[in-house]
Amino acid sequence: MKLSAPLYEALLKYVEDGTMPYHMPGHKEGRIIPRKYIENLAKIDLTEVPGTDNLHDPQGPILEAEKLAAKAFGAKMSFFLVNGTTCGIYAAMSAVLNDGDAVLIQRNSHKSVYNGLILTGATPVYLNPLMDYEDGIAMGVSIDELEGLLKDNKDIKAVLITNPNYYGFCIDIKRIVDLVHKYNKILIVDEAHGAHFAFSDRLPLPASKAGADIVVESIHKTLPAFTQSSILHVNTDRVDADRLKFYLSLYQSTSPSYILMTSIDLARDFMEREGKDRLDKCVNLSIDARNKLNAIEGVKCIGDDVVGKYGINDYDTTKLPISIKGLGISGSEAERILRENFNIQMEMSDLYNILAIMTVADDEKEFDKLVKSIEGLLKYKKNQEIRLIEYYPDVPEMKMKPSEAVKKPYTLLKIDDAVDSVSLDYVIPYPPGVPLVCPGEIIKKDMVQYIKLLYNIGIKIVGIDNLNIRVFK
Repeated sequence: MKLSAPLYEALLKYVEDGTMPYHMPGHKEGRIIPRKYIENLAKIDLTEVPGTDNLHDPQGPILEAEKLAAKAFGAKMSFFLVNGTTCGIYAAMSAVLNDGDAVLIQRNSHKSVYNGLILTGATPVYLNPLMDYEDGIAMGVSIDELEGLLKDNKDIKAVLITNPNYYGFCIDIKRIVDLVHKYNKILIVDEAHGAHFAFSDRLPLPASKAGADIVVESIHKTLPAFTQSSILHVNTDRVDADRLKFYLSLYQSTSPSYILMTSIDLARDFMEREGKDRLDKCVNLSIDARNKLNAIEGVKCIGDDVVGKYGINDYDTTKLPISIKGLGISGSEAERILRENFNIQMEMSDLYNILAIMTVADDEKEFDKLVKSIEGLLKYKKNQEIRLIEYYPDVPEMKMKPSEAVKKPYTLLKIDDAVDSVSLDYVIPYPPGVPLVCPGEIIKKDMVQYIKLLYNIGIKIVGIDNLNIRVFK
């Protein structure tokens, strides 16, 4: 009988096509994963039997592996996550926040942070990102504005910051840590894209070493581990470890994958043995690639030019955010051309940019292929201007908490008819990935006009379908 497994077949086709990945996971199709591990993958897919320990009550090899991870990452204690960084964000927020507590978050936080608001019943206080309209990216934050919010909202219990952002740009995390602790608040850092920082002094300062209370990292994004492999670090006594463990158990599967847990353990071991040298090479190759990319007419690899602006203090050299708006084509169009005509797949694209993630699994061949492929985009150059609207509406009034809004009865309205209604959805245009409206917020006329403008020029907007939106009935 012929095989009928559409997902497996689709994945196998991607591999057999020989597409070169410039995207996560960091092992890049298993290039540096130990062969013995791959050969025994099905055999070590075990459960909690004598000798294998229990993630929800580790006392043996899992506990030992977590202690080794804490030492390697510079944390007080570390916990393996098999449900991705998302479950770590949920557990961190739940361990620190109660229903009604105020939490300061960036307006452009990951969806898991917003979902954490729904799970905890916390009330958000928003810190707007500083916009780099030239490159179409929501960058860092104003530390002065952060301090102002802490002064004006004395009931804030915790601060949740994302660092680095998707593109690899970093705020001054040490100043943030010191400021948040000055006001005696707990700092949670979503460091999903910075797990490799701990293994090289040529990369930005990791939040754990800066003294953040809780740090959550995606091991799979930049290190040689399987997707969903993440880790949570605790660094101070401000965190109730027992309460945190309770929520980690609540948000993680009761059948945790030993394949994922060993993936984290092996990634840590690899990075301790080879990480520094591998990252040195990756950084050097990335710098060389940046210089070559910047020499291509109409192309810019964003980096040094934004440090000292938009709240940016540093950047991850191994991330290559490539602006191609000078070629008169959009990032999404460039991503499609690169896949169809050059057989390479980027991590993501937005209106202006394409993003390549380079890791310890990449070598000269991968960097050379990337540069030559980007050079090949020159023949697709168009005589047109790609331009993002340099405007963003103010954060709307919050009528009810997100946790309350999502439980309300709703009706579906055309966006024009939704003015002054309470949204039950997130409306998020990409770029820049900053919510225009969140559940529980009032939809205003200027926002509707802006949404229609973005929609009509082809900007992707999550949360509306054919200009329809769910609102409080």
